[in-house]
Amino acid sequence: MSFIAPARSERTSTVMTGIALVGGAIVFLLATAGLLNMWLSRAPIPDSLRLTAVVAHLATVLLALPLGISQLLLPKGTFRHRTVGYIWIVLMVTTSIVSFAIHTIVPGGLSPIHIFSVVTLIFAPLIVLFARSGQIERHRSSVLGIMVGGLAIAGLFTFLPGRALGQLALRLFGKV
Repeated sequence: MSFIAPARSERTSTVMTGIALVGGAIVFLLATAGLLNMWLSRAPIPDSLRLTAVVAHLATVLLALPLGISQLLLPKGTFRHRTVGYIWIVLMVTTSIVSFAIHTIVPGGLSPIHIFSVVTLIFAPLIVLFARSGQIERHRSSVLGIMVGGLAIAGLFTFLPGRALGQLALRLFGKV
């Protein structure tokens, strides 16, 4: 009985999938818990959460996260996968476009986190093209890249102190 190690790209894909799932779940759960805690405790709403662009951005992200996670876990190539995939792409494009109206880090300008929005806008049509043309591995790696970079990593940056979700997360743990 011999053990054959999985190919490097297969291991990388498994690791990226794990990061996307765990990172996406952490961002979704922290954001949802922070928002629910704010609402239930009738705590003051952070100023930036009163901005239309921030609310729209947060709403589309909070819809895209569980859809993206479900896409990674459920069977591929089905009608459900294609339908939810198109919805996810629309949500990701919308959240990326809306992000350019958010200037809470650099007043009046763009911050380095907007790079994720540019990459998402470039890769969103490619994700659809790759799937439709049968380039499944390219489709999969592009989706994982956006899930990890655009949702998990960028999402974790929103919990930095001084940012709206950072304030809400600190409230969850009784730090504010």
